[in-house]
Amino acid sequence: MDKLEKVELVRAKAGVSYQDAKEALEACEYDVLDAIIWLENAGKADVQTASYETTSNSSYTQAASPEMREAQEEYQRTSKKTKVGEVFSGFCEESRKIIRAGIDMTFIAERNGHAVVSVPLIIVVAGILFWGASIWLLIVGLFFGFRYRIEGASPLTIDVNEAMDKAADAAESIKNDFGKDE
Repeated sequence: MDKLEKVELVRAKAGVSYQDAKEALEACEYDVLDAIIWLENAGKADVQTASYETTSNSSYTQAASPEMREAQEEYQRTSKKTKVGEVFSGFCEESRKIIRAGIDMTFIAERNGHAVVSVPLIIVVAGILFWGASIWLLIVGLFFGFRYRIEGASPLTIDVNEAMDKAADAAESIKNDFGKDE
């Protein structure tokens, strides 16, 4: 329960002004029951109407002022996620997972069985997306004896590595065919 709700509750239960309810709550560190007792002891509360209920069906909700009800409705309306907000949250969560996987997996370029380059996969993907020449560099690298593989904790890497091996074998075959013609 926020401060405004507590002030409204103390005001309704003790029959005092907002100012008196606020002062009582501040004096009692926002403890509602202590504030009502403090008002009774100060002679400001209507002793016959001062009460406090802990059930959710208290008469407080019916006794709340129209301004209070309007404020509560506005809070509930604005605090709910919209459909767009839910979709955006889901998109952000999935994007975070993909980026994390791209960081966790490593792209390795090898030549003659030795690793020449080893970087997070996300760097290679970003290079391909944002700098078109990078895909051509990878293709040309195949003709210079480079082989590529991805290491990481994903079953997808096995299929990708097999496809990259086939591409390297095809490049080697094309290179050999050109060598035979000359």
